[in-house]
Amino acid sequence: MLSVGATWSRRGSGQPFKVPTRWGSAGRLNLMGSYSLHGNQQDLEVRERQGTCTGEQVMAYLGTLAAQCTPDPITVVVLDNAPFHKGAKLREKIARWEEQGLYLRYLPPYAPFLNLIEGVWRQLKGILMPRRCSDSVGELRAALVTGLKVLGAKFI
Repeated sequence: MLSVGATWSRRGSGQPFKVPTRWGSAGRLNLMGSYSLHGNQQDLEVRERQGTCTGEQVMAYLGTLAAQCTPDPITVVVLDNAPFHKGAKLREKIARWEEQGLYLRYLPPYAPFLNLIEGVWRQLKGILMPRRCSDSVGELRAALVTGLKVLGAKFI
């Protein structure tokens, strides 16, 4: 059975629609990733997270990327406008990351089609992992790892 992607109700009526999950928040896997283009070469680097994504986790991921950077050539990371991409602690680190050669740029609001990694996530979820209901978190993780291997992803 496919999960419900969206629902609607007349404004001011009803209550938010909740989709029950088998394992609650413990059954949620998140990926943070970067998709790099170097001429004809494409690199996908990912980090798996369980539960909700936080600003601290994003800063740790960006710190890992910054450690791999050099000031010449520069590396530009394009982020959407999620709250955990724009926290005060993250903004404090921007100057240090730019010294290392890592620059952050933000997409305009409501423009995920401009973010190249969204196409990668769509391919992973829609083609490489088409089964939408796993019998366990371990089975879900195995399907995720298989799909990421097909894409040539590197875990960092």
